[in-house]
Amino acid sequence: MSQEKKGGFFSFFKKSTQAATPPVVSAPAPAIRPEISVSPVSAEKPKPAAVPTPSPFNEPASEGGIDTVASFTLLCQALVDINRSQLKVVELIVTTLSGSVTKLAESFNQKS
Repeated sequence: MSQEKKGGFFSFFKKSTQAATPPVVSAPAPAIRPEISVSPVSAEKPKPAAVPTPSPFNEPASEGGIDTVASFTLLCQALVDINRSQLKVVELIVTTLSGSVTKLAESFNQKS
């Protein structure tokens, strides 16, 4: 123990894991085994994976390419919907906050 170096807080864990693991012993080489042939078992063939049906948003245009104008329009509409919902949340927060301020102002006016 006097030869061990102190390595700080984490050295305790390193030493304990090394002590907990048994030393690795090399196994003797296995004897040569004769080859065993296994007869094939009659089993059902695996079914092919089901191909999902494409959604209308991912369909390529009739020309064989992606309709970028329709994709851009869809993106813009999604952004507008997100902004609209965020504005509704902000409106709800401001309404709640103004109601709380009004109640506080009324309680101070009644005390005076």
